[in-house]
Amino acid sequence: MLINESIIMAIKISSQDIKKYYNENQILYNFFWSQNALHYGIWDKDTQKLSDAIINTDKYVFQCLCVKENDTVLDAGCGVGGTSIFIAENSGAKVTGITLSDIQLNKAKEKAMKSKVPNLLNFSNQDFNNTDFQDEYFSKIFGIESICHAHKKEDFIKEAYRIMKTGGKIVIVDAFLTKIHLNEKEEQLYKKFLRGWAVPNLSSKIDFQKKLEEAGFKKIIFYDKLDSVRKSSKKIYQLGILFYPITLLFSFLRIIPKSMHGNTIASIMQRKLVNNNIVTYGVFVAEK
Repeated sequence: MLINESIIMAIKISSQDIKKYYNENQILYNFFWSQNALHYGIWDKDTQKLSDAIINTDKYVFQCLCVKENDTVLDAGCGVGGTSIFIAENSGAKVTGITLSDIQLNKAKEKAMKSKVPNLLNFSNQDFNNTDFQDEYFSKIFGIESICHAHKKEDFIKEAYRIMKTGGKIVIVDAFLTKIHLNEKEEQLYKKFLRGWAVPNLSSKIDFQKKLEEAGFKKIIFYDKLDSVRKSSKKIYQLGILFYPITLLFSFLRIIPKSMHGNTIASIMQRKLVNNNIVTYGVFVAEK
């Protein structure tokens, strides 16, 4: 099957579906992954634990963006605000985080008040594809494992270009398809992954770069970080295998939402997609 480059084997996932998913599943991330972030985390030879890997991602994004004190930064799909707070505390820059989830928003605001720089942080409910920010408002924009939730990636990219100042920089950390032909088994794995994590589709690296270029971004670089997240991918897979029978039973009995079992399924599928070289994980950096 040939994958359409603009909307790659999309399934129907609405903004309300995404909001509902995170409202229902944030508690799982809090207990079984991290209180500060939902992302995989970047491991190197010196990384000893998951919390350090997660901070490594924050550091990497911070460095790629070259954040300075006079910057205005947007965290597009901020989750519970961990990276926003890291950047504000380490740069003195003003950071705005937006999310669809009410649960995440409340958590982010609580964490901001306990941070060293509450005056530099602002969180709100907004769709990063269609924000209420003025043209050329931000000098730096980033999204960590959030832009995959955009049905049409170009909608986010165009909006990011609109609200970014000339000379600004964007960083996108996410999973990207590497295969353009999937057999029936691979397609089934892929769609189970998408449904479980409320992702409408994944963009290919080539298509995402093309969309960045079409919007007007330049100096586009992609850094493949798949090897740096393999350990986290394995950990997520192991959690999925461990909790699969429990979430299957509990969702059947309506003790937990069905989305929690879907989360477990996606946790297993993501590892299979990686091992079958269907997806990679990396970082796009570009300038306006």
